[in-house]
Amino acid sequence: MPTAAGLLDAGRERLAQGRARLRDSAWSVGQCTLAGGLAWAAAEHLLGHVRPFFAVVAAVVCLGVRAAQRLRRVGELAVGVTVGVAVGDLLVGLIGAGAWQVSLVVGIALLLAVALDGGPLLVAQSGLQAVFVVALPRTPGSGLARWEDALIGGATALLVAALLPADPWRAGRRQAEESLRELATAVRCCARALRARDPAEAEKALGVARGTQPGLQAWSEALTAGREITRLSPWRRGSAEGHDAQERLQVGVDRAARNVRVLVRRVLFALETDEPLPEQVAEELDAFAEAIGSLHRADGPPQELLRLAAELDPEELGVHGLNATVVVGQLRSAVVDLLVAVGVAPARAREALPPAS
Repeated sequence: MPTAAGLLDAGRERLAQGRARLRDSAWSVGQCTLAGGLAWAAAEHLLGHVRPFFAVVAAVVCLGVRAAQRLRRVGELAVGVTVGVAVGDLLVGLIGAGAWQVSLVVGIALLLAVALDGGPLLVAQSGLQAVFVVALPRTPGSGLARWEDALIGGATALLVAALLPADPWRAGRRQAEESLRELATAVRCCARALRARDPAEAEKALGVARGTQPGLQAWSEALTAGREITRLSPWRRGSAEGHDAQERLQVGVDRAARNVRVLVRRVLFALETDEPLPEQVAEELDAFAEAIGSLHRADGPPQELLRLAAELDPEELGVHGLNATVVVGQLRSAVVDLLVAVGVAPARAREALPPAS
């Protein structure tokens, strides 16, 4: 049964998580709030529509509460909402509302969205907005007012997303920290497996190493979204200076992660076959994990990585046998990948390693 202290700690953790979510989403909430009001005002005053519900719906759906989202996604949602509303508005006056009418309208809207080569978001929103149009009463003589409202809402969302974007690099920085932490965890776990001669621990390390790929992909997508924002937003155009360094770091960490996966697989195989591996390798892996954890805070070539590279002499480490050779070789490659990732010239990064016979 949970203790009072445990419940208090859990409550504090939930509160901290809530504050973090609010902090991360505050700008996006502001975007949705502004876009909804602007869309309503535009439809009401420019087009003379009464209660332009679909203008606000389109604006809020397109933006969503998500920081640093790509303008392509906003545009895709705008098209999806507009297609769904258009199909519903065109057909509801001809066939009325009811069960089979809803099915027909949704089917046509989905087929049109698929024909437009839409992604899952576009297709889903087309069907959903078609349902709204059929289900909600239509004002007599309104014509295609609801479709026009959807156009206004989508255009407003795109305008707000382009002119008032969130910090384009915040999501990338957060994802960088998470990816580096995961990779460092995999390397530490592998070092523990080596010391304990424990295949189960090595299996766990391999799982963690393989699990880094989704985070690395999300990091790449966040950087792409940030670049897109800086190109289209006049207010964020000057913030693209650090993008190249971030992109280089992401590519280097991705390459290092691939080497780490091979390294861990070899460690697992060696432990399962009871093949000896040099004890010093575990210490080098721990040093590598520490260097990985500090990468996102480094302003230049981390000295930890350079010192580690100088220590990776296969002969001094006592490397014998295929598995040990591969493990140390992959570690050497991963260190070079990360040195290049923080701006060291590839030739200099390779020269930091002792010659391998």
